[in-house]
Amino acid sequence: MLNEVKHGTANSLMTEVSDHKSRLLAYFDGLGFERWSAIYGDAEVSRIRRTIRQGHARMLALAEQWICEGAGEAGTGAQVLDAGCGTGLLSVALARRGLRVSAVDISPQMVGAAEQAVRAAGLCDRVDFRVGDIEGLDGRYDAVACLDVLVHYPAPGFAGICRALAARTRGPMVFTYAPRERLLAALHWLGGRFPSNHRRTEIQMIAPQQVARTLAECGLQVRRTARVSHGFYHVTLVEAAPRAGRQ
Repeated sequence: MLNEVKHGTANSLMTEVSDHKSRLLAYFDGLGFERWSAIYGDAEVSRIRRTIRQGHARMLALAEQWICEGAGEAGTGAQVLDAGCGTGLLSVALARRGLRVSAVDISPQMVGAAEQAVRAAGLCDRVDFRVGDIEGLDGRYDAVACLDVLVHYPAPGFAGICRALAARTRGPMVFTYAPRERLLAALHWLGGRFPSNHRRTEIQMIAPQQVARTLAECGLQVRRTARVSHGFYHVTLVEAAPRAGRQ
């Protein structure tokens, strides 16, 4: 009887995560693409969205530095997975630093925008693209990046993606998450009451202790973290590395 309950709970969680991914795909391949491609680009945006753009740029610069340091340990030709590549900002930055990048996103429109950005930068020989689910990826990489993706997943989805990415990396995994705390919760509540064209995207907050516990279960340990806060942009950037002895 207990096994049946556990099996039923697991199936329920899998269905919940699958439904959540379907909603995210519909969002980021529609309204979300319009909203975030504007924020990540250089078009004129509202003051609120400008703070998000500026905060994201700060996070991206630091993440680029950490990824290059981690992947650099593998030497020339290091390969990096950009999981949830969005419009390709990180993929372009890493390719310019001489890394080979596999860029993946659940949204065909996002991948199309990333391909255009890479083509415009003349870096097509260093980046390959795929539309797909992060949890369905294969291959191994010298470093894995997953920036501003996990902020959209509740705990079960967060854990599943962490497990999938941990299995793909020989080196560090660099990612962001939304820490569960009063300030961020208050800002998120406030953002939900803005006019619809300025309203925030739904985010899922995770307790730092739960993040550390999930990483430990994946054979990773936190190497360093940085809080990036600017206006309405608040995330924690994490670099996690394989524990000694992990294959």
